[in-house]
Amino acid sequence: MTVTGAPPVTDWRRLDRRSIWVEAVKPGGGLLLAGAVAVTFRGWDRVGWIEPTIGAVVVVGILVLSAWAWATTTYRVTATHVELRSGLLVRSARSVPRDRLRSVDLTVDVVHRVAGLAVVAIGTGRQGGESDDELKLESVSTAEAERLRSVLLVREAAPVGAPADHRAPLAEFGASWVRLAPLSLAGLVAIGVLAAALGQFRDAIDYEALWGSGPVRSAVAWAGGVAPPLLALLVIGGLLLLNTVLSTVLYVVSYGGFRLVRDDDRTLRLTYGLLTQRSVTIEEARIRGVRVDEPLLLRLGGGAKAKIVAAGLGVQDSEGNEKRDSDLLLPAVPVALAHRVTADVLGAASSPAAVALRRHPAAALRVLLLRWVPVSLLPAVGLAVPALLGVFPHWPWQLALALVPPAVAGAVLEFGNLGHALSGAFLVARSGSGVRRTAVVRRDGVIAWRFRRTVLQRRPRLLSVTAAVAAGKGAHTIAYADQDEVLRVAADAVPGLLAPFLEPDPAQA
Repeated sequence: MTVTGAPPVTDWRRLDRRSIWVEAVKPGGGLLLAGAVAVTFRGWDRVGWIEPTIGAVVVVGILVLSAWAWATTTYRVTATHVELRSGLLVRSARSVPRDRLRSVDLTVDVVHRVAGLAVVAIGTGRQGGESDDELKLESVSTAEAERLRSVLLVREAAPVGAPADHRAPLAEFGASWVRLAPLSLAGLVAIGVLAAALGQFRDAIDYEALWGSGPVRSAVAWAGGVAPPLLALLVIGGLLLLNTVLSTVLYVVSYGGFRLVRDDDRTLRLTYGLLTQRSVTIEEARIRGVRVDEPLLLRLGGGAKAKIVAAGLGVQDSEGNEKRDSDLLLPAVPVALAHRVTADVLGAASSPAAVALRRHPAAALRVLLLRWVPVSLLPAVGLAVPALLGVFPHWPWQLALALVPPAVAGAVLEFGNLGHALSGAFLVARSGSGVRRTAVVRRDGVIAWRFRRTVLQRRPRLLSVTAAVAAGKGAHTIAYADQDEVLRVAADAVPGLLAPFLEPDPAQA
């Protein structure tokens, strides 16, 4: 088995010695933050000696455990396997064949960057519950991390005669990207997360003293003198302003320095992040397609995101939860750039995600309305029954009827986004309501079809067809399409795969 031309490493190695204090810095910082919050809201006079003592004992304990973990963790790379031995009280030995490796990702947060270290995640890309197939080396030197990536992931050199400027970026972070950052709700989500975090310190906060403080009393007195409609507008405006600022900050911190390059070894390398820097390598031979996502606000602002559909990208963790940005190709960028990069990555003359799609029958809109509207009426019906019995006022169920117009709008929006096409070597499927998703997958990457038709779809002869691809999330659906037409598309997309299951339609005969 030959997986790389680089010489294999056969000696056992330890993690970098600096990992001992690096692993203790994070929990130590958390303790300091908790102490700062307690002092801020309770004052020095209400903080005794027991809290600092407990904090010091915890930090020393973490240092001891980190040293023990460093002393008992070793790894090596042989010609055929990557092996890791670890464990404090219970020793474990794990081994992953090198020919099954699909990803070697590097993560460098602020603490690791100061120490010159990186975390290396070596994975096979198997989805959920297969943690034994993934190895994580906490804190090796950045030089060792780059060496491991070059040794483990390089499969094949670029052919002779290939273009010389392989490292010309396909995409690079630019100021024009930042204008798209406020077109998300990331700032409001951050506010919610911050509020939940502060809630963890509720026992340390003296609410009575806080409520009686000068700034809070002044703010309450000022709000009491403002008309309620104006106050509501001010609150909404403040939230929008806060969301704009936080979304922009989060975007720059998360994706600042973004750079997508095609390396000499036929891989794509993404590097991004100001505080925590991630470096992800994707073999081009494993790319099966690209998905272009356009959330409604971002779409109105002329932006789009792109995700890669590639075999071996672990999009779920060992507990089945989706990993954030695990399949990222582009964050929110101008839509023209998203289509240009999509074409470059897929090796197409133009982006298949931008071709004209076949629209779905009007009957699909009726089905969508029947799916959306009754659900939106349920709260009103549930509140109307006790109101008619005289045990509840009438205004709640009347207010709940306000859910119907958004439901109708959602159905119309989803219908407008439906579409599909065959574009050269690619199958294109578009769907979604609030987020328009256009999936482009290679036709030779489709390994199976799944057909689904609900009771509402039978009479108008609608069919939902899912293309199974052994990459990414694995399924891309053409929803609510004309039955006869979409069957022809499926048969043409992968000749021979569907033929044994097709037979003349008795209705047409």
